[in-house]
Amino acid sequence: MSDRYDFANLSPIEFERLCADLVAAETRLRFETFSEGADGGVDGRHARADGDLIIQAKHYKNSTWSDLQKAVKAEKKNVATLKPSEYYLLTSQPLTPNRKAKLVSLLEHPSVDSSRVWGRSELNGYLAKHSAVERRHIKLWLSSAAVLDRLLKSDIAVFTEATAEEIERILKVFVVNPSLNRSAEILKATHCLIISGPPGVGKTTLAQVLVAEYSDEGWELASVASINDAFRAFRRDTPQVFVFDDFLGKIRLDAASLARDDGKIARFMSMVHRDKTKRFILTTRAYIFNAARELSEALDDRKVEMSEMVLNLATYTRELKARILYNHLYHSEMDRASIDALLKGDTVRQIVDHRNYMPRIIQWMTDEMMQRNVAATDYPKAFLDTLANPEKIWEKAFKQHISRRAQILLHCMFFAEQDRYSNSGIQLGTLRSFFDRAIVEFGAIRRAELRGSIFEETLREVKSSFVVIENDKANFINPSVQDYLSRESSDATVAATLARCVPTVAGALSIWKKLDPQVAESVRHQVAASMLEALSGSSVTGKIALHDLTGFVGELVLKTGNADFCQHLRRQGLEKLFWTVTAKLPVFVGELETGVYSHLPHAKAYGRYLRLEVYRYVSSEREYAMEIEELSELATSLVASPVEMSEEFYRNFNEAAEEAGDVLELSSISKDQDAEQVIGEWLDHFDKIESLTSTSAFYWKRKDFDERLASIQQMEDYRQRMEETRGSAPRSQSSGQSRPAYDRGFSNEDLRSMFSSLKRDD
Repeated sequence: MSDRYDFANLSPIEFERLCADLVAAETRLRFETFSEGADGGVDGRHARADGDLIIQAKHYKNSTWSDLQKAVKAEKKNVATLKPSEYYLLTSQPLTPNRKAKLVSLLEHPSVDSSRVWGRSELNGYLAKHSAVERRHIKLWLSSAAVLDRLLKSDIAVFTEATAEEIERILKVFVVNPSLNRSAEILKATHCLIISGPPGVGKTTLAQVLVAEYSDEGWELASVASINDAFRAFRRDTPQVFVFDDFLGKIRLDAASLARDDGKIARFMSMVHRDKTKRFILTTRAYIFNAARELSEALDDRKVEMSEMVLNLATYTRELKARILYNHLYHSEMDRASIDALLKGDTVRQIVDHRNYMPRIIQWMTDEMMQRNVAATDYPKAFLDTLANPEKIWEKAFKQHISRRAQILLHCMFFAEQDRYSNSGIQLGTLRSFFDRAIVEFGAIRRAELRGSIFEETLREVKSSFVVIENDKANFINPSVQDYLSRESSDATVAATLARCVPTVAGALSIWKKLDPQVAESVRHQVAASMLEALSGSSVTGKIALHDLTGFVGELVLKTGNADFCQHLRRQGLEKLFWTVTAKLPVFVGELETGVYSHLPHAKAYGRYLRLEVYRYVSSEREYAMEIEELSELATSLVASPVEMSEEFYRNFNEAAEEAGDVLELSSISKDQDAEQVIGEWLDHFDKIESLTSTSAFYWKRKDFDERLASIQQMEDYRQRMEETRGSAPRSQSSGQSRPAYDRGFSNEDLRSMFSSLKRDD
């Protein structure tokens, strides 16, 4: 009788955890497991007074009996060092009695006994005995020959459009993660599950795994292409799982079909809610689902909302991202040289931590067919380049799957100013004002047709797919969306149109700064002209700092050559659009008097006026003592400017600096503050001020601060040495608990250890 499992679909990491669970179940002891990679001979350990129980698992892709002997022989030294009371050696290879005896002799230690050397048959036997362990390792039992046969005979092959090989591939690279448990809980509680999210995040894979589990438990699977199919397939008192993949359309929302079917979908979901023998799994892109909700009262229902599982990158911890990459590489058919090239240097860390990380990109870049023409030496760069330019994910979704209004909203989001306070993002009120003007300006709607609900309807269309909403602010779901939009928004019509309808001066500045540096000069000229037109009118509101506004307006005037705008400024000004940060003015004064703007009408006169403002800023007639931060900022501006100030100015500056330094006291640093950081900032301010003028005002203060800083750093060094001493015990003698399954503190060392098991032993 053949073994049920050959364990080929498990990675070494997954196999080690299975082995630890299986030995724990058989011995009724609790084993701690350790980080992946070079393990010092320990994959699991149970500590006791007469000696530790040690587990070592050996599982390598395409390994031979000769490979196993070599690996076990290398463990002999570790076993002698560890001196366990019992040593368990588990391997996925089949073992005969003679082979077991050979492995025992290679280890040559009294803790090693052939009864604790388990090969493939023993592992299968213990799994049959401990069914709870088997069920806990979902990837294992879903990939057995018997289960796969049942899956292929069910409708799952239709649902996934997959062959047996494709289902096996999906299960091999799948990483069990919190989304699976949460989805299973929603499905059990409500009997319905709508999996929504952006393209490439893993919606269909999650549905496949959930469906496979129910199918193996004997539930009948009904893969439906329409809601009418679901009604026809519904049978009372028969356990059934209905799967409706991309139930709102694969390309775009069909409003006519939705109007015809939305009531039926809601009614079918209501039927399933009430029936314990039914489950209904639907998948859709989030932006299509949200657009459908806007058009359908039936889908915009509390029961429907409770059944939704939104997948996004926030569900992926650093360790999960690493495991996904690891599994794809381990099971990839790519040539060994390409994988070796990827494992060198820092490429793996860059991939795992990349801001555009997405499972679909990982799958794409580890597919042998897709990378067949990429040289091994070029593979790491190709991988990172794809992450840096992920158009394959967003281009089709943006151009084909969402409405014109939604496209305009995303353009507005891209160019709108970000809120820099507390939580980053774009204020919905600001975005609404921008969007309402833009859809009229783009001709997507007539002004007379504009109504208050259009913004909410459009926002919901892109929510959870392109955009996330939190605390009345909008953010892009992934930075790669912004990278894509930066190219789309460089179109002359898009950028110039948005420039005309920007509602705030900060928004206008944001558009100008976000223009692609490579954009054509004609586009930049057109945008600048639209900006000046908007600023000349009364529709732009808000305020920004004067040094930002003047520099911005100056660039627009230079780009358009429209010197007439200077006359507009002289007659009406832009007083309502700015506040003044005097410490920042010197650089602009230099540009007005002798720099890039000096040829413009009235530039030199305005420069003299602002120079006088800087003088008054530190004059002896000022009504308050200046802060050290203000003087530091002013000194930095003056050093960077060609402006020369009078001797009287510098005397006043030095007096102000002495006053500001006198009030800085170590005793004023509260317990809530980081003393090292505060003192470091004070010293940094001293350096900037002293770079402008030779003052001795800070001599004694600097001496006190340097001494306190040195004392703090000595204490920190001592604390760190003590921690290193306490943590220097060998891992085999550690009393720590086992690693959590999904550790958010997954370190670079953990990352290196995980991927070390993929490296070849040459």
